[in-house]
Amino acid sequence: IGSMKYALVFATIAPLASGFHVTPRAAFTRSMKLDATGVFYSTMTGNCETCAGHIVEALKGAGIDSEDIVDIGDGDVTACDQIIVGAPTWHTGAESERSGTAWDEWLYNTLPGLDLSGKKVAVFGVGDQQGYGDNYCDAAGELYDQFKAAGCTIMGFTGTDGYDHMESKAEIESGKFCGCMFDEDNQYDMSEDRAKAWVTQLQGEGFF
Repeated sequence: IGSMKYALVFATIAPLASGFHVTPRAAFTRSMKLDATGVFYSTMTGNCETCAGHIVEALKGAGIDSEDIVDIGDGDVTACDQIIVGAPTWHTGAESERSGTAWDEWLYNTLPGLDLSGKKVAVFGVGDQQGYGDNYCDAAGELYDQFKAAGCTIMGFTGTDGYDHMESKAEIESGKFCGCMFDEDNQYDMSEDRAKAWVTQLQGEGFF
């Protein structure tokens, strides 16, 4: 009888033991409401799209993708609870319409007609610190200004340490960017790590 009991116990736990394995926990899942997150960008050279891809990769497991602002409708934006937006800077020195992309029209013709009050927004920018150090990521500052004016809650501010620029309209106060800034021309090898660190920061801030 004793042998039979041991046999029964072994028969019960053996399938469990043989099938047991530790699966690394995904950093983000849809249970964290990431299905209501949008990552929107516009680009001139492809650099902003690349950085949006780094952000999406950092959100691996969330089941979301980045989309060019020209390819979405108003409902795609209003349906989101969290919105990540990014732009390059093309019109250096301009007071408005700084990106040279579809954002220039969207921010002033479409955004004012949308009800985004209370939405969480995080901004990223792409610029060239060496070539345009006096206007680094200025268009990101414009995204910040316009989404804030639309009643959104802006999150994900980052420090300027590790950057080599002179001035930036994305620097909302000394030593602080309005979001995550990238430089695919001079610091492309830092972009993936910056995206990962930023997404982790956003998670800690309760953005998702």
